[in-house]
Amino acid sequence: MASAGEVPLEYVAMTTRLFATLFVVFAAWGTTTRAPAGSKGDAAPARVAEWPVSLSDSALAELEVGRFWHAARVLRAEGAHRGTPEERLTLARAEAGWENWPAVLPLLDGVDWLDTTPGPGLYYLGRALEDAGRLAEAADAYGRYSRQVGRTGPEGAAALSRRARALWRTERAPEALATLGELVAAPAVRSWSAVVMMLDAAAAGDTAGVRTLSLHVVEPAARAAIWRAEADARLASGDSSSATTSFRRLYASNEGTRRAQAATELGRLRLAAGDTAAARPLLLEGFQLGSGDTAARAAEALVGLVGFDRDVTLELARTLDRAGDGARALRAFDRAAGMSSPDGSPMPEWARLERARLMATVQSRQEEALTEFRALRETTQSERIGARNLHVWREMRRRQGREGDAATLRRWLIDDYPGSPEAVELVWNDGLAAESRGALDVALGRYTHIAEHARTSARAGESRMRSGQIHLRLGHRGEAAEVYEAYLVDFPDGRRWPEAAYWAGRIHLELGDTATGRAHLERTVREQPVEYYSVMAADLLDVPYRIDVPEGEGPSEPLWLTEGLERLDRLTEAGLERGASAEVDRLRDRSRGHRGAMLRLGEALTERGRSLDGINLGWALLEQEGSWDRQLLRVTFPFPYRELVRREAEEWGMDPLLMASIIRQESAFKADIVSRAGAIGLMQVMPPTGRELARRHGPDPFTEATLASPEVNLHLGAAFFVDMSRRYDDDLPLVLSAYNAGPSRATAWRQFPEASDPLRFTERIPFTETRGYVKNVRRNLGLYRALYGEQ
Repeated sequence: MASAGEVPLEYVAMTTRLFATLFVVFAAWGTTTRAPAGSKGDAAPARVAEWPVSLSDSALAELEVGRFWHAARVLRAEGAHRGTPEERLTLARAEAGWENWPAVLPLLDGVDWLDTTPGPGLYYLGRALEDAGRLAEAADAYGRYSRQVGRTGPEGAAALSRRARALWRTERAPEALATLGELVAAPAVRSWSAVVMMLDAAAAGDTAGVRTLSLHVVEPAARAAIWRAEADARLASGDSSSATTSFRRLYASNEGTRRAQAATELGRLRLAAGDTAAARPLLLEGFQLGSGDTAARAAEALVGLVGFDRDVTLELARTLDRAGDGARALRAFDRAAGMSSPDGSPMPEWARLERARLMATVQSRQEEALTEFRALRETTQSERIGARNLHVWREMRRRQGREGDAATLRRWLIDDYPGSPEAVELVWNDGLAAESRGALDVALGRYTHIAEHARTSARAGESRMRSGQIHLRLGHRGEAAEVYEAYLVDFPDGRRWPEAAYWAGRIHLELGDTATGRAHLERTVREQPVEYYSVMAADLLDVPYRIDVPEGEGPSEPLWLTEGLERLDRLTEAGLERGASAEVDRLRDRSRGHRGAMLRLGEALTERGRSLDGINLGWALLEQEGSWDRQLLRVTFPFPYRELVRREAEEWGMDPLLMASIIRQESAFKADIVSRAGAIGLMQVMPPTGRELARRHGPDPFTEATLASPEVNLHLGAAFFVDMSRRYDDDLPLVLSAYNAGPSRATAWRQFPEASDPLRFTERIPFTETRGYVKNVRRNLGLYRALYGEQ
């Protein structure tokens, strides 16, 4: 891999969502680059083409490392938007780099020199027109560009693919099909382009289009993606008879999950036609052989039929319940409740309970639910059923506002089933609440209760750790040490042994028992090198944190992998994400069992912006081999965007390795990732926060999509981090807490008595996610300093 400050231009750009298309384009435009990561020998540094115009070195330097927004600002200030064709193309390149297509369009639309000026100008124009919804004009620009650069190279293939899709969307089918025919030298791009168009045609009910496009799908993986496209097209067109014929043919010719899907769709069609006798066995087969959506679709249709035994009916109910279809699930449970089984056994308790839970959500049936809850309370011999019954019953009473009844049910749950997950969670929350209000003896009692009654549960270990921290807060170091030592005796290899060993070691040092303290800490560093507590233990021992693992066998790139990566690049350049993902899957499957190829594939995927896939290959290798080495660590904890991170950190006064550590935890370096909460990009910036920061620091214009630009995301993420650092006086655990959970929570947590001790404060953070986040970032910081600090 290239060292910091020497990142190849193609890899900086490649990891933007735009890049794959622009990578070869930039090279064709006159930019020379270093050899790809993994090649041998020293390579010349990247060089931007020297134009006979007055572009500043600073603007070109920003472009060279992929700081496109920064470059665009400088270029506009220098008047490039009013300059020569070369200057305007350079500015267009900068704006395209962060996907500011509205700014590209006025630079290139309607100019008369694009066809005669070398470079990617026509391609940029096509992208900008496509972004503006002017598809016919975009198709024209792509066609002109492909003629300019040639139709057999990767740049031409990307342009032809985009042209074909634009033509298809503007209902110029003959031209679109002719354009696909020009991709004969790029079968993967041709196949997956046709797949995209076929799926659009199928959704529109265009059966003839699907058939014609299928002739262009020659790749096996692509053909697998459209196996039911024609049947779906007939279904979408409303031609039930033809759709039935198609799905019947698919049902007869496939096995496994495909057969289950075909059976389900065929059964639904027969049911809609009133042929219940034919529909029933088909739907039942789809239900029993299928999974996920297929099983749920079959169950949805089957629940309206009769004639199934109780076991099948209960499975229908459970499937619908898991799919979130409570109304149909309850209907199936009700039907099962009226059936008898062949052996005369009563309805299973789990089914009675789940039926009662669903009845409790229907106001008119809550008395029925109550009757069942009471019956199960009296008769069940199962701790699992008994505890869940009380939990569900309590939830109904809480929704009804009957807090007294809810409190009684809570007491029954804790008294009768103290080791159940439901009871443990209630007692755990009691402990946290008591700790927050300063009732430490009460909190200790709750945590002890959990440790005694649910000894092997995750909460039991956590409760022991909290007990040790409370003793430290009370100044009872001896009692705290006993808690941690007892855990190490009971669970010498337990999940929390590094935490227990660290705190036992630290307390023994404070008590003057240096030998015992150092033994605990040294064991942590030695046996768990990639661990938060190892980083903290090294700091406490006042020794540099080093990763004492062998270098390991390095990556290797067999010919099949080189060819596969080239295919991947072409598919990505063309914007064919489904095809690119299929190629990643193919390469990952082929690399299994070959360490060198897995390492190289992991590196290559990270270089191409597919860092999650690359990192997951590292974890797979760790599971396969059972131990770390430095080669494996660099794949699992990579450092892409290195020069972007260095420059942005320098501008904001941040430690670049700390920024990398945050990115590794926030997004695993995936530039366009979106969290469940809506945070976007490398540093997981929330759109409202990004919008507010952009008003003060740029860029302008700002949109949510802008946050997927690595450069912009780093810029705004760093701005927010610096704001938090100033607010919390550079107290790293507090700053990280604010970054993850928000400043209002961090301000409240700042009042904790433990706030003066960063490590004890970290253990005190009440949110499991935030506590883990702070620990992982600090672990990452130790790892990144050890792996990349010298660079």
